[in-house]
Amino acid sequence: MTKLVRKNIRMSPEVAKFYEEKAEGMGISQSALMVVALTDYIKQEKTINMMSNMEYMLKLIEEKPDSEEK
Repeated sequence: MTKLVRKNIRMSPEVAKFYEEKAEGMGISQSALMVVALTDYIKQEKTINMMSNMEYMLKLIEEKPDSEEK
C-alpha cells in the first residue's frame, strides 16, 4: 500500500472557490480533485520533457551524414 502524506496549502479565494465548485460538481472531495489536478500536471511536465528530448534526438539524427547510415 502506498504511504500517504498530508500537505496543507494556501490559495487565493478565487482558486478555492473554483475547487469547491468543481469538486462538488464532480461529486468528489476537494482533496481528491487537487490530487487529480496535480497528478495531471506531473504527467504534462513529463510529456513536455520527453518531447523536448525527442526533438533533440531527431536533430542529432538529421545532422548525421548519409554516408554513416550505409
